[in-house]
Amino acid sequence: MLQKAIIVFCLLLLSQVHSQDLATIDSLEQAVGQQQREQKGRRLTISDSVAVKTLNALARAYRDFEPDQCTLHASKALALAKKINYLHGQAFSHCLLGNVQNNKGNFNLGIGHFQQSIALCKRIPHQLLLADSQLLLGQSYLYLNNFPEALKSIQAALSGYEKLGKTIHICRALNNLGILYMKQDKYDEVLRIYFKALAILKTLPANQESALLANTINGNVAHVYSEQHKPRQALEILLRCLPVDLKFNRLNSAGLHYQAIGTNYLELGENQKAFEALTKALDLFDRMNNKSGQGDALRYLGQFYAKTNNLPKAIDFTKKGLALSTQIGELESIEFGYENLAKLYAKSGKFDLAYDSHVAYKKYSDSILNSETGKKLIQLQLTNAFEKKEAAIKKEQARKDALRNIADKKQEKIKYIVLTSMFLLSLLTIGIYRNLKNHQKQRQIIQKQKELIEASLVEKETLLREIHHRVKNNLQIITSLLNMQTQEINDPAVLASIQEGQSRVQAMSLIHQNLYQSEEINKVDVENYLKELVDYLSKMFEGNSKNIEVYIETVRIRFDFDTAIPLGLIVNELVSNAFKYGFESKSKGSIHISIRALNDIDYELKVTDDGKGLPAGFDVGSPKTLGLRLVSILSKQLRGGFSAATADKRTVFTVLFKDIKAYNASVD
Repeated sequence: MLQKAIIVFCLLLLSQVHSQDLATIDSLEQAVGQQQREQKGRRLTISDSVAVKTLNALARAYRDFEPDQCTLHASKALALAKKINYLHGQAFSHCLLGNVQNNKGNFNLGIGHFQQSIALCKRIPHQLLLADSQLLLGQSYLYLNNFPEALKSIQAALSGYEKLGKTIHICRALNNLGILYMKQDKYDEVLRIYFKALAILKTLPANQESALLANTINGNVAHVYSEQHKPRQALEILLRCLPVDLKFNRLNSAGLHYQAIGTNYLELGENQKAFEALTKALDLFDRMNNKSGQGDALRYLGQFYAKTNNLPKAIDFTKKGLALSTQIGELESIEFGYENLAKLYAKSGKFDLAYDSHVAYKKYSDSILNSETGKKLIQLQLTNAFEKKEAAIKKEQARKDALRNIADKKQEKIKYIVLTSMFLLSLLTIGIYRNLKNHQKQRQIIQKQKELIEASLVEKETLLREIHHRVKNNLQIITSLLNMQTQEINDPAVLASIQEGQSRVQAMSLIHQNLYQSEEINKVDVENYLKELVDYLSKMFEGNSKNIEVYIETVRIRFDFDTAIPLGLIVNELVSNAFKYGFESKSKGSIHISIRALNDIDYELKVTDDGKGLPAGFDVGSPKTLGLRLVSILSKQLRGGFSAATADKRTVFTVLFKDIKAYNASVD
């Protein structure tokens, strides 16, 4: 999640229309000068709409690399359009001014301009400009994490483009829809949307606009790979996209691409390349007066200095970035800034400042999740569900209407036959009517009961997610406090004990994190959980001094809370044991973790390493370490057993256990 704020901002910005070349700007400047000379000394009329169009065209040409010039000419166009009551010119000027405000990080100002443009477009009417303004309004709301309003605006734009048959505009709207799913970490859905848009673009005639939009979407694909921790794949795409932005003077886009390149190099440990890219990004953001970009670039430069052990500079750059992010109210960037400061202060031994920064980080983290993002994500999900339901209702109603029309026609044909048996039919109709009324009452009762049950289930699931989230936060605070405590401990034995405690707390914390993020609140995705746990343990025990590869083999296994917690602690102890004792005298090696189902209830866990092997006289029945005693106890808790052996110069720990929920169901 570390790159989320800058990535989302970058993705949105890249979806804009391309710049024009300098020759076009020169010709437009000359045209504006000529028109202004002709306007002197005469009364303005609607015929001066040509001058408004020229000023707007010039403003649009400057938009991506000279925002102040864009603002100047768009403001002149707006003033002139108001004097001659030229509504289309006013709408286009507002759209341009909103675009500039978004690029500068003034998102609420941008929203104001787009709303005025939309209102004017509805009066004209002008359907294409209306859809463009709705799409840009959706971008503004995305910057502010207001997902329901973002979704509403993007879908309105997409509907407008579809009615007009504007294929390239549809692809641009799909791009923004992908960004919306990106905010929810639905990466598979995001990639599906992006590849769909790219496939559509390939069917269009080759031109500059479609090529630039394809470049934009490819850049967004790279950002998805960055979020999935695939830096090599991300860099391969980003380094292809960057020259296109520079060629067409898309300076904000280029700055954001440089920043993404820098963050990926940081992840790969190529620090000098990261520094060069981040410095170029900051220079471009300074030139564009992009406060959002400046704040993020400064924060990432702080990370660079932290990696190169220049803590004073790291703290200084991080604080400067945090100040800019706070100024424009970009919550996610503020959260990341405080998180980085807490780590830097702790590393510098300034534990009071570290604690204050950590408290601020948790405050913004909880605020984003619970007060804003969490609620809006739920609203977004409900909005999507509501729209799907509305579509289904309309489809069903159309089917019923068709059937009713058929029935009416048949009724006409048998009208005279019915008249001959009116008395019997009347009696039958009365009986049917009574039965129908009773049936409708029963259906209404059942429907109300169903709605009450569904509401109760939603409420309970929400409460369960909140409980898991709070437990996870509390466990992470304990981990952070233990981490701060280790800075003052020199006794290796005490330090090792605290680290073991940290790993056990983290193992439980990750369970709760997986539960509140999972679509199934009562199921833990074992493979995802093991990856996060192993990543944490590798950083704790291996650091930068060793190269121990860890491999995980599972096949779509999910366990409930009662099975996942003991299993997670068992894996934590066995992998920690391998890191601590198996590779004391080795700098390279591998650890294999596999879980396979033996049947519907029984499972087998194996943790294998090619370290130094088991010590002489090792007895799994009488383990000497607390960790292995815990493994033995937890194995019994899972109705299983624990064994150890050495085979082909590899140490193998085997735990046979049961899925507790399935086991209890079979016993009952």
